[in-house]
Amino acid sequence: MKKFITGLFTLVFALCISCIANAADIEGIYDKGQAVYIPSANVWSTGAMSEGRIVLTKKTTDGSGNYSQYFYGNGKLAIALKSNFEFVTNGKLIGVDNASLKYYKINYNKKTKKFSQTLMNEKELQALFPDAKIVKISQFENNEFTLKKQFFKDRTILLLNDTDKYFHKYTFNPKYVQTTDIKGLITVKHFGKVKFSLFGDKTNMLIIKVKKGKVCCSCGIDCSCAPKCNCKEECKCGKDCKCEPKCNCEK
Repeated sequence: MKKFITGLFTLVFALCISCIANAADIEGIYDKGQAVYIPSANVWSTGAMSEGRIVLTKKTTDGSGNYSQYFYGNGKLAIALKSNFEFVTNGKLIGVDNASLKYYKINYNKKTKKFSQTLMNEKELQALFPDAKIVKISQFENNEFTLKKQFFKDRTILLLNDTDKYFHKYTFNPKYVQTTDIKGLITVKHFGKVKFSLFGDKTNMLIIKVKKGKVCCSCGIDCSCAPKCNCKEECKCGKDCKCEPKCNCEK
């Protein structure tokens, strides 16, 4: 009976985590904050109560990198991350290396009882941020990338670094495009230029040119994106799309 009740509680807890995450999007974890892992449900939260839960406390390292470390309650190091900002969403703990524009998923091995991190690929990131256009650094030509948007419609993009470049202390101009602690995640509201640089340095500055134009699905194939539809083919963009062999795809 005890196992049944525990299992039922775990199931209800997992469902609740999913609902909360969908409503709040992300829950950031900051210095001295806590990340809670529930092995029985394989979910993360920022403060859930459950039997067998593992509570980790974050500590930001000193120095220029300011990377994150997580400790058990007894003070023992659980894992040292390559990221400097973490957040919980849909029961997952995600690490963001804002200096390298790379993203990690934190995992737990029940056999070894150890935590690890894995680098997230483009497909995983698209599923994590379904409303964002993934823009890889390698797509910039002569340090410029053209983004098309329609009137009165914002566009969200996520910068993904697939090069050996480093972006420590880089900032955006205008600053308001970055609305979260995820540096590479920005929302573009106006036409013009968005500059990404270190103290305005023009040599290594990345420029996003925002121009008027119709928008195509991020998968790059002929799709007519819709919030909900019965897609007969599987789109690669990670969104719900109505796939058609030939259509007037907005480009």
